[in-house]
Amino acid sequence: MSAQHVDGRRLRYQHRRPELLDAVVNYVLAHGLANLAMRPLAEAVGVSHGALLHHFGTKEALLIEVTDVLRQRLADAAGLADSSGSLADLGSWWRRSMTADRLPVYRLLFEVYAQATREPERYERFLQQAMHDALGLVQRLVLAEGCPGEQAPMVASMIVAQARGLQLDLLATNDRERVDHAFSVFIGLIDRLRQSWTGEQPPTQPR
Repeated sequence: MSAQHVDGRRLRYQHRRPELLDAVVNYVLAHGLANLAMRPLAEAVGVSHGALLHHFGTKEALLIEVTDVLRQRLADAAGLADSSGSLADLGSWWRRSMTADRLPVYRLLFEVYAQATREPERYERFLQQAMHDALGLVQRLVLAEGCPGEQAPMVASMIVAQARGLQLDLLATNDRERVDHAFSVFIGLIDRLRQSWTGEQPPTQPR
């Protein structure tokens, strides 16, 4: 990268922080967290180390902003920006979310998740979003389907944990057929649970 090109990007980033954040997101997605350091990152995106610190402060604060962007991208792609969903949408959510081009995003989020369990005080905002916000969203869905209030936290925890466990399974094994089938079976179990809340009779199976 030439000095002239770097200087040009520095000039743009002085007034275009969102563009800098996008460049940072793309770099972190490509390289992961294992050897992430601020100086090489600054060089890669064409700003000084001081400029990167000016915009983001610490490495932890930068990662929180990166994960905010990635979580919003996933939510938009999966249709979660609209709060009118239902449990019946779980299957389509899985299919939209777990496409091959989105797996690197989940891989990075799990990396941050692991780091956050080691340093929860530094990643408090991430943990709040990753756990409490997700549980709150699913809890609202199950309550809207008739789940008794005292059961809603447990059911929401079960759904979130099952989805994340299968996401991690897919990342580790790349066995899409098995993992997709497992999620489909899980959806069936959730639907039977939903029927128990409403008194709805399950469809009769052909003999």
